[in-house]
This record gives sequence, C-alpha cells and structure tokens, in this order.
Amino acid sequence: MAASTSDVPVTHAPRVTGTRPRRPARRLTRERLVALGFIAPAVVLFAVFIVYPIVFNVQSSLLDWDGVSAGTPVGLDNYRDLFADPTFHTTLRNSAYWIVLTIVPQAALGFALAWLLNTRLRGRTVYRTLFFLPAVLSPVVVGIVWQRLLDPFNGVLAQLGRLTGIDVLTRSYLSDPSTAIFAVIVVNVWMWTGFSMLFYLAGLQLVDHSVVEAARIDGATGWQLIRRIVLPLLKPTHLALLLLGIIGSLKTFELVWVLTEGGPNHASELMPTYLFKQAFQLQSFGYGATIAVVLLVVAVGSSLAMLRTFGSGFITGDRS
Repeated sequence: MAASTSDVPVTHAPRVTGTRPRRPARRLTRERLVALGFIAPAVVLFAVFIVYPIVFNVQSSLLDWDGVSAGTPVGLDNYRDLFADPTFHTTLRNSAYWIVLTIVPQAALGFALAWLLNTRLRGRTVYRTLFFLPAVLSPVVVGIVWQRLLDPFNGVLAQLGRLTGIDVLTRSYLSDPSTAIFAVIVVNVWMWTGFSMLFYLAGLQLVDHSVVEAARIDGATGWQLIRRIVLPLLKPTHLALLLLGIIGSLKTFELVWVLTEGGPNHASELMPTYLFKQAFQLQSFGYGATIAVVLLVVAVGSSLAMLRTFGSGFITGDRS
C-alpha cells in the first residue's frame, strides 16, 4: 500500500537574510586602537608644543607679571595699554612697510632671475646656486656682514664713496631714523630673492611649453608672452609666495636685531623685536605676551583672509 503524502517528512530551507555578516567587535576595537596609536604621538606633540604655549600665553597676557613672582590679574588692561602705545603703532607701520617693500621686489627680482636662468644659459647651475646661497645663510651672519658693509666709518661702501666722491655711499643708513627701516628691508630683499627665484623656477618648469610655443606662433612678443601667458599660469606660485612672505615678514626678528635692534628710537622696530624688549629686557612678560597674542591674531587673520579670498586650493591651482 502506498504511503500517504502526509507521512513524508517536510524539510524547510533555511531563510536567507539580506544583512552582511558583522565583523567581530574585538577586531574593530583592535583597529581603532592601532589607529589611535599612530595618531597619539602627533596629537601629544601638537598639544604640548602648540596648544599649551598658546593657552599659557593668552593667560599671561591678562597678568601684570615679571616672569618670576606670581602675576597679578589685570584683565584687559594690557591690551588697552598696547593699543594706546605709540611705539606699537610704529611697529604696525613698519610691518606694513616691510610686507609691501619686501614681497613685491623679491617677487619681481625672483621672477626675472628665474626667467633668465630657465633658458639654456651657460653655467646656469652655478648662477642658481650663487643667487640662492643667501637664503640658506643664517640671518645673524647676514646681519653681521651687512653691518660691516654699511658702517659709515670703515665699511666697504663708505670707503668706496670716499674714493669716488659719491657722498650717498658714506651715509649712516642704519643709524638714521629716516632710512633705518628701509636699509634693513634692502638687506632682507637681498637675502630672500633667491628663495623667490627657486619658487619661480619650479613654476616655470611646470608651465606647458606647447601653450608658450602656440603663443609665439601667433606672434606674441617677449613681454606679451610673459604678461598674458606665463604670469597668469604662475598664479599659484605668486599666491604661495605672498602667503609665505606675509607670515615671514610678521615674525622677522634676527636680521633686524643684529642690524639695528629696532632703533634708532624705534625707527626700525617690528612686533617681534618690541616683544623681546618688553619681555626679556624690561621684564614685563605680561605685556610681551599681549604683543605675542596680537601678532598671532594678525598672522592667522592674514592667512585666513587669503584663503577666503583665493580659495583653499589656491596653492595647488585648483579653481574649484
């Protein structure tokens, strides 16, 4: 007799769900710990050498403190005194002079040298090295050398002026309040022009030569080629040098200190030299910290303004 269908056992296929198998929680935890292990040293160093000094400096700017005894809280008095300080106004004016009169000549001379040395000039490697050499020297060494050159009594320029009868060369540029800041600016331009040249050399080598050749075929002359083709293509280089120049100008100290110490009568004073005098010569660490805070705000504000104006990708040339 045939068995009925009700007697046959029925097996059900397992249900297949659409979810992926989960990774073990222990493995995820291990990966996170490894990632944190790689990140932790950088975070610790950043906190110790960047965050903590900034926080400590801001706190110190709210104190009347000589750096030895316990400071007395004075609130925002240091900031009010600073913005009413005529010497601080002089440092702001000198900083503006410094930024304009160093960045523009350095960029112009640097581009001219780069354009010349980007050709098949014989011995161009030697010339590149010679022009870039001042940028790798210590600012202290550069300051001492130029101090000897500009000495109104025994300096090379003064002796040359007396031999040739050119009185302009015998002037005491570093000790004259009307010329001190400009004399230091000239030395700074001499020192850093090679750095700008190196930037422009790198930029020129990235320019598409087919575009330049097409412009020449269309009849573009040398100046038209530079003004309408090459300079626009070097926009990322211009802006990178501008940003580095502003930040470097705001923190210049060694060269000014060796040449003039900010004198005479604060004529060549910059914010870093004034900060040094207040904190380490006059033992007014609270006031010096206030200058440092303002200097930080100006530097960060200038950088953010440039990023906002030209976009976060201006250095790489990304127009998006």
